[in-house]
Amino acid sequence: MIRPHQPLAALPLLLAVAAPAEVVRLNSEEAVARALAVSPELAARAHEEEAAAAAVALADAARLPILSLGATLARRSPVPEYRLPLGVVGEASPVLFPDIRTTAATSLTAQQPLYAGGAIQAGQRAARGEADAASATRLAAQAELRLQTRTAYWQTLAAQARVEAARATVERAQRLVADTQALLQAGLAIPADLLAAQERAASAQVALAGEETAAAIQRSRLASLLQLPPSDTLELADTLTTTLPSAPPPLESCLAQAAERPELKALQARRTSLHWREELALGAARPAVSLGAQWDLARPNSRYFPLAEEWDDSWALSVAVGWQLFDGGRTAAEAAAARATGRALEAQQEDTRRRIELEVETAWRQLSYALGTVEAAETALAAARERRRTSEERLAAGVGTVLDTLDAEAALAAAQKAVIEVRATAWLAAAALERAVGR
Repeated sequence: MIRPHQPLAALPLLLAVAAPAEVVRLNSEEAVARALAVSPELAARAHEEEAAAAAVALADAARLPILSLGATLARRSPVPEYRLPLGVVGEASPVLFPDIRTTAATSLTAQQPLYAGGAIQAGQRAARGEADAASATRLAAQAELRLQTRTAYWQTLAAQARVEAARATVERAQRLVADTQALLQAGLAIPADLLAAQERAASAQVALAGEETAAAIQRSRLASLLQLPPSDTLELADTLTTTLPSAPPPLESCLAQAAERPELKALQARRTSLHWREELALGAARPAVSLGAQWDLARPNSRYFPLAEEWDDSWALSVAVGWQLFDGGRTAAEAAAARATGRALEAQQEDTRRRIELEVETAWRQLSYALGTVEAAETALAAARERRRTSEERLAAGVGTVLDTLDAEAALAAAQKAVIEVRATAWLAAAALERAVGR
């Protein structure tokens, strides 16, 4: 019971009860589109790409001048004035250091790097390499999510088909139990036949429960990728009896497409960035030249003598040269680390290329196998159905046995499962090949 003094605590419960469940019906491509739109991982990759773009802007800004505006206002304690001791009778001595208690100043400063040993250009190119890597990583994450969604979709569809096949098996097994009981009463069967039929019916029930559990798990995985709440009902618009995927293009063509995978581009971009990181580190050991300019307006202005409580302006231009002669080996160590990391990425890139080629060939062969065996599997299913029908007719006519019908039933169940598996394999292999070639 909801107590009157707990309205806010009960509000979420009331909203949850009142919220109607939604029926979401999607085909394979619609499921992929939804997964891409709601994925938190892709959102994170997009933010990483934004951060990399901001780093590029930061690196580009290093070659631009820095303009600073400052102002100060201070109140000072009194100090004795200092006058020039002229010793002229009747005349006041000039004040060299007056007692100015309130001071104010403003300044405009500009700094422009002229030469930084190549560090600015190296920083820009390194940042662009990281931005290219972030973009390629986002594309790779998209491709991986497409594969995960398509795989979950077709696995869920296959699980549903297995549930339907298991239910049909249960119905046939229950009919066989009833038929065997009638034959037993008519003296045309023995108790062992009834026990065998009952065992087959019980086994079919167990198999159905297992298939229903597997289908529920697969549906939950797909719903998780689609960010669907548990209250929603997910309906799949496709069926395994729909048109099969197209035959794959030649293997050589698939391998050529896979050479442009975003994972390989990301590794190459990071290698490029590390090369320029090495140059950036070495730039610290080279001389640097910068140009400076400053304009001051102050009261008093320290460049005017004697000091007076008046506003005066002044300016200055400067050229600064710096050269770090010794840093304890820091520059060399940083460059060596970037160089070693680049070599590690080169090895990783070669290993990734090898694994991608294996992915392509594996998916290509699985798809070719599945498409080539669908017709044979469906022919076997038709033959198993005919055998099951014939065995039932023979059993009803009293010229067949229960064991023959049980064998025919087992063959039919196996043939149904084989058709489901080979059709599901075709769609799963097509999705894997799409991912392997980088789409």
